[in-house]
Amino acid sequence: MLGISRLIYGTMGLGGDWNDTELKDEAISTAALAFETAIEFGITFFDFADIYCRGKSEKVFGQVLKKRPGILEKVKIQSKAGIILPDSEGINQFDFSAVHLVKTVENSLKNLGVNTLDSLLLHRPDPLMNPKELKEACDHLFENHMICQLGVSNMNQYQIQFIENAIGRKIKVNQLELSLLQLDWLDGTIGVNNDEGFKSTMTAGLMEYMMMNNIEIQAWSPLAGGIFSGKDLGESPNELIVKTRHYVYELAKEKDTTPEAVVLAFLLKHPGGIRPVIGTTKPQRIKACAEAEKIQLSRKEWYKLYILSRGEKLP
Repeated sequence: MLGISRLIYGTMGLGGDWNDTELKDEAISTAALAFETAIEFGITFFDFADIYCRGKSEKVFGQVLKKRPGILEKVKIQSKAGIILPDSEGINQFDFSAVHLVKTVENSLKNLGVNTLDSLLLHRPDPLMNPKELKEACDHLFENHMICQLGVSNMNQYQIQFIENAIGRKIKVNQLELSLLQLDWLDGTIGVNNDEGFKSTMTAGLMEYMMMNNIEIQAWSPLAGGIFSGKDLGESPNELIVKTRHYVYELAKEKDTTPEAVVLAFLLKHPGGIRPVIGTTKPQRIKACAEAEKIQLSRKEWYKLYILSRGEKLP
């Protein structure tokens, strides 16, 4: 496991708007405070992607690093590659070609102001992936010490095996959407010999496969946008979310912690060693999330949260 902290700080919200404008001083100040707060509360692994804010999320870290070079000694850096944002015709692409991947990592290193990525994730499956080209890219990146390890995001076990076979290296990470709202990772597990599995968008056995093969499981959007921990639910809120949220707050009060911590503790309870990637830019919420490692949910509390969010009992 890279880094020290169980939680990972996600940077998709840093850098300003998702356009090609230059970085603003306000964005740099916001990022500096977020990075420093994360480190202060023990979150020492930062997650980027080349597309976040069209490169500005990486650039803003590079700018902060110039003013505070000591930060680099305290954190590990992860970025992602393989997505091309929509062009003028609205066409977006996934691209695992050697040229694109190598160029993307080169740009990421330049933007971040670092020599090596501690971890690189292939962002989404590319149906046009050429195995020989992917191996060429990975060999170049490893042999030139541009990356320390390779992972994926949003892939199943068959795609992981396909990539491992192509490049002759082990995949170390898989980052997936896992939360108290997005329950496919659990419904897929309990969906054997019943129809629960048909409700899941995840391939059956994925969680177990990752655990058996020592693939680190990272969770993006682990707070489900804050719907269980303070987000305005509007005038006609979903009844399941309201009931689950009520219990989250009840547990937070009982355990003298924050609703964010309870929601994240739901993920931390899983034996797969899930590492949530939190994405808030607000110092108070970063602090609230950091409380998650200090609490424990009982088996009954965990299952009650699961059942409330599902809206129906288990099979």
